[in-house]
Amino acid sequence: MSDMEITFAMIFVGCLAGCAYTSYKLGFREGTGKMIEFCASRRDKHGMTLMKFEGENIEFLDTLEYNKLVLDAISKVTKVDERA
Repeated sequence: MSDMEITFAMIFVGCLAGCAYTSYKLGFREGTGKMIEFCASRRDKHGMTLMKFEGENIEFLDTLEYNKLVLDAISKVTKVDERA
């Protein structure tokens, strides 16, 4: 291979790498923006979003329901302790 062919191949590979990186950054930016918009659409009347992460599973919770579940669990534990 001549020097010209090697130079052309290096420029070609450099352009391909630049295009791949630019596409990756654009896709990441768009995907992140859409996720933030989706989370903002799930907010409550106070502007808060409660998310629960369990491995690959992501749940959006209502804060009032979540607080009720927590308080019910606490009351069950205290009732068991009172009986003992």
